[in-house]
Amino acid sequence: MTTPRVHVAIPIRGVARWLDAALESLVAQSFTDWQATLVVDADLDEDEPCFDIAQRWSQQEQRIGCLLPGRLGLPEALNLATAQGQDCDFLARFDGDDICSPMRLAKQVEFLDRHPEVDVLDCRSISFRDAEDGDLPEGMKRYQRWHDSIESHEDFQREFLVENPVCHPCVMMRPEALELLDDPERPYRDNGCPEDYDLWLRLLAAKARFHKLPEALVYWRDHPSRSTRTDSIYEKKAFFESKWSHFSSNLLSDAGAIAVCGAGREGKRWIRALTEADRRPVAVAEVSPKAIGSTRHGAPVVPLDALADFAPDLALVAVGTAGARTLIERQLRQMNIHSLAVAGIAS
Repeated sequence: MTTPRVHVAIPIRGVARWLDAALESLVAQSFTDWQATLVVDADLDEDEPCFDIAQRWSQQEQRIGCLLPGRLGLPEALNLATAQGQDCDFLARFDGDDICSPMRLAKQVEFLDRHPEVDVLDCRSISFRDAEDGDLPEGMKRYQRWHDSIESHEDFQREFLVENPVCHPCVMMRPEALELLDDPERPYRDNGCPEDYDLWLRLLAAKARFHKLPEALVYWRDHPSRSTRTDSIYEKKAFFESKWSHFSSNLLSDAGAIAVCGAGREGKRWIRALTEADRRPVAVAEVSPKAIGSTRHGAPVVPLDALADFAPDLALVAVGTAGARTLIERQLRQMNIHSLAVAGIAS
C-alpha cells in the first residue's frame, strides 16, 4: 500500500454518541488519499462504548486504523495518533464529536500545496449544539466571531496571547513543522496547560507560520461534557501559565519599558509576574476612577491618557472585556504606544 498524503489523528474517549457521524463525514470526503488512526484513550476494562464503534469502523473501512493502548491521557493519545502519520505529506486533526464538510481535506491540501511557507493551516468552523444540549452560549458565539476574524500569520501573532486562536480539530500541518520542536516525537505535553495551545505557542516561538482558510469546513460541536468545559487545564490560570511562559521566554528580553493596561483580575496576573521577573511595570493604566492614584506592586496606577508621560516601549492590554480592549487599543495608537493584547476577545 502506498503512503497516503494525509494522516488524520483522532484520539477518542466519551464521544460514542457522536462518533459514527464524525467518521461518516470523514469517509464522505471528496479527497480520498487519506488514512486515519483512532486511539481509544481508555483502559480495556472500562465500560467505554467507543471501543466497539472504533473497532467496527476499522474493520469496515480500510483507511481507518484503531489502537487500544489503554488510558494514556489526551496528550499521549495525541502523540500516539500523530506518530502513525510521520511519513505522510500532511498531518490532520479531527475529533470524534465534530463533523467535517466534504471538501475539508481537499481545500486544505490544495492550499498547503500552493503555499509551502505555511506550516499550520486552520480553517473556519461553525459552532453548534444538539437540541437537547440547549442554545449555544453567548460566550461561545463571541469566541467564534473572534476566531473567524483571524486569518493571516500576522493576525495569529497579534492574537496568540489573548486566547487560543487555532481550532485544534480543524488543523492540517506539515510533519516537518514538528521538527522545529525540542522533542518532535512527543509534540504534545502534559504540563497542566491546554496541550494544543502549548504546542501552538512553541511552534510560534520556533518560527512556524500559521494561516486560516476563510471557509467554514468543520462543524465544531459544543456540549456540556467537552473537556474545555470540564478540565481544570482550561481554566484562566492554566492559560495564563502558557501565556507567561511564551512571553517571558520569547518577548520579555526585548520589550523595553512595559506598562500594563488594566488593574483587574487579568491585569494583576501580569503585573505580579512582571514584578517577580524584576520587570515591574513603569505604570498601570486604568479607566476606573477608584483605582487611579493607588499602586500595584509598586507601580503607579494612572489614567490611560497619562500613560504617554511614562514613555513605555510596550503596553500590555490585559482587560477581560472586548469593548474595553478596543477602546484602549485605539487610544494607545493615538499616543503612538506599541501594544500587545494579552486578554479580551475583540469582536
